Amino acid sequence: MSTAHERFVAAQSKLNAAPIEIDLPSTALLIIDMQEYFVNPQSPFSRMLERRTSGLGAYFQERSRTVVEPNLARLLAYFRSRKLRVIFTTVASECADGSDWAPAFKRMNAEAQAGIGETALPARTDPWARMIEALEPNADEVVINKTTFGAFASTGLDATLRNLGIKTLVLGGVVTNRCVETTMRDGTDRGYRVILVDDGSATYSQELQDATTLSLQGAYGFVRQTDDVLSLLAQP
Repeated sequence: MSTAHERFVAAQSKLNAAPIEIDLPSTALLIIDMQEYFVNPQSPFSRMLERRTSGLGAYFQERSRTVVEPNLARLLAYFRSRKLRVIFTTVASECADGSDWAPAFKRMNAEAQAGIGETALPARTDPWARMIEALEPNADEVVINKTTFGAFASTGLDATLRNLGIKTLVLGGVVTNRCVETTMRDGTDRGYRVILVDDGSATYSQELQDATTLSLQGAYGFVRQTDDVLSLLAQP
């Protein structure tokens, strides 16, 4: 590790260790894209990853199932038990033919069509696009569909949060360095306090997870573990 990197890590650690003031009524749990097609090895998306590089999705899917899913379920139970706001996002096309996808997603679907004979990223009505069973939204919880990486760019999320009086976001889901990271950066730019749940998010390697969380902490918000977040929320 270089001296420059050591200094950066030390600076980020100091910023991340700052106290967090939480007002529960203005705090929401925001769960990003915990959908069947991401975590199921049989999905077209997973098969596209396997075609790219054998085993590419293995770490991501294992962490999603065994670490992220149970930790987000714990947070979800806490928020629901105290009648705090919970918001889910999905990433799927609104149009059945995928014509409303952002260009990057269209390229992924073109790659999948050429490689495995079907599109990897589904339309919103496709069964693969549903939330995983353990995190299925209740009827009165907000679910916002997006066609971009970030949850703000292609949706009315910002207006929804402001209408609900939300100022702090507890953020988790997949993929950490894509949709989750973009949402955290955009949320901070819009004035929200954002707490990223490290063990409530997943990407394709532990090294990539660590690099992403290191970059985000401090300037873009805070990075905490699930136990830390639950303790913080329970403070009088």
